[in-house]
Amino acid sequence: MAIESAFRELFSETVTLFASSAQDIYGKYTYVAASAGVTASAHLSSERELLRDPDGREVVQTGKVYLYGVFTVDETYKLVLADGTEPPIIGVDQPYDQNGPHHTVIRIGEMKR
Repeated sequence: MAIESAFRELFSETVTLFASSAQDIYGKYTYVAASAGVTASAHLSSERELLRDPDGREVVQTGKVYLYGVFTVDETYKLVLADGTEPPIIGVDQPYDQNGPHHTVIRIGEMKR
């Protein structure tokens, strides 16, 4: 079951997600054209926490992006916030209720300088 419509007003931000189309020999991803991005309603939350990424390295989580609905997203995607910043995705969660996936949570890391 999707998230209840009563929660819609809490998702006042907008983010855009771009799927990766290729990876070069150095591990850098390229992304599909800008017109192919998926826009989603979101709620942003700032939360600093020390975590381990899928490779076992310690990373600093600086926040979470709660997406209104269920989206297919992973760490290879590019996330663009409404202000144009592109925080790295360090993890994705999909909480479940008794009826299945409920919404999508993207854990983001520190911005690269």
